[in-house]
Amino acid sequence: MFDKIDRVYVNDAARRDLGWKPKYDFAHVLECVREGSYPRSLISELVGSKGYRNQLFEDGPYPIK
Repeated sequence: MFDKIDRVYVNDAARRDLGWKPKYDFAHVLECVREGSYPRSLISELVGSKGYRNQLFEDGPYPIK
């Protein structure tokens, strides 16, 4: 399993309003673990992880004007 969860996005509005159903959901991850395969999509592998700024501002990770 992963050593941490970086962030979680809530997709309730897309599911409700658009009838969207994600392909890469928790059930998909569990199936990949069972099969011993990698649970990420091809695009996530190509793009990779984008980190936040390495500078921390007084009000948080982004400067507030």
